[in-house]
Amino acid sequence: MKKAIVTLSVILLTAVSAFAGGDNNYLYAKSSQNWFIDASGTLNAWYGRNNLYYQNAAGNFGRFGGSLKVGKLISPVWALRVAADMNQATNGVAGDYIYESVHADVMLSLMDWLGGYRDDRVYRMILFGGFGLGAHATDWLQVKGLNKEYCAVAGIVNSFRLGNSVDFHIDLQAAAPKWTVEALPNGGPTWDENLVQYNLTAGLGLTWFLGGRHFDVCPACPEVNCPEVNCPEATADCQRYIDEIAGLQARIKELENKNCPEVNCENIESAPFSIFFNRDSYQLRDNRDLVNLEQLAKVAKENGYKINLRGTCDSATATSEYNKTLAENRCRKVKDELVKLGVAESNIIMNAVGGVSELKPTEYDRRVLITFSK
Repeated sequence: MKKAIVTLSVILLTAVSAFAGGDNNYLYAKSSQNWFIDASGTLNAWYGRNNLYYQNAAGNFGRFGGSLKVGKLISPVWALRVAADMNQATNGVAGDYIYESVHADVMLSLMDWLGGYRDDRVYRMILFGGFGLGAHATDWLQVKGLNKEYCAVAGIVNSFRLGNSVDFHIDLQAAAPKWTVEALPNGGPTWDENLVQYNLTAGLGLTWFLGGRHFDVCPACPEVNCPEVNCPEATADCQRYIDEIAGLQARIKELENKNCPEVNCENIESAPFSIFFNRDSYQLRDNRDLVNLEQLAKVAKENGYKINLRGTCDSATATSEYNKTLAENRCRKVKDELVKLGVAESNIIMNAVGGVSELKPTEYDRRVLITFSK
């Protein structure tokens, strides 16, 4: 049991100390959003240093209990909650008694931290750790005045999405309360010593999100994958490039009408345009990218332009070989979409560079740069 608690604690502390990268940095929840209530039924086992008072876990497993939690998603990665647990325990002298605890937890969603937030993700593994107060009682909700002590908890939540407002979850929690036993619940003998006991709990339950799950995007970062946000900047950039191309075309026709043979229009290039990607992904982030590609494909087809694709990854993560392959996949994804939009495959030139360190912040290097040429 000690090894299980230490392992869970190390995993949790390592994850909490790491920086949650990717586009999750720009998503946040307002104070009124993403509150949740969690109710669980539990089975629990106990282990203590004094086997007269605490039987081994194998002898106690199967004792029933329950848990009620209230919390809030701060971002797609982080959440805070307050939990109340009530579990049954057995000792070798006095029989059954109740262990009750209240603790505050910090929660980390590994799937959203490592892979970027997706609202429709079916499964999430969530690590948590917390600290609170525990006590034992002779009956439910009748906390004994003696033997109140601090307790630490850590564990894993396996959460399965049933809908935008409801999740089913399977929890594993390890708790480590410590107290001085002054008297047994039935008035039995008193020990003048500290007993450190360990409680392992398995729970099944439902989580209800009040009003559903929803995140907003930082107004300063409109390129983030957030379909609810209106982002006119991307459309404006695309329109500016189209206007520049149209202006060049008008100037060419003007010079041609003036019989200026010295003008060479064979290598006219457009201003560059970027399609950005999430970390470790070559999927388009949302329909705005498709709208922009549709406009670029239209201009290329109407004017016979070749489209140059330069794919890159950030060099801060993964190996050079992996980044080279990921850059090729990003180029190929953009190429496939352009071909679907009617651009001839022979008019698309791919150049997968791999890992680079060209832009700040580093996530801006996760892109395909698009230019036109004759």
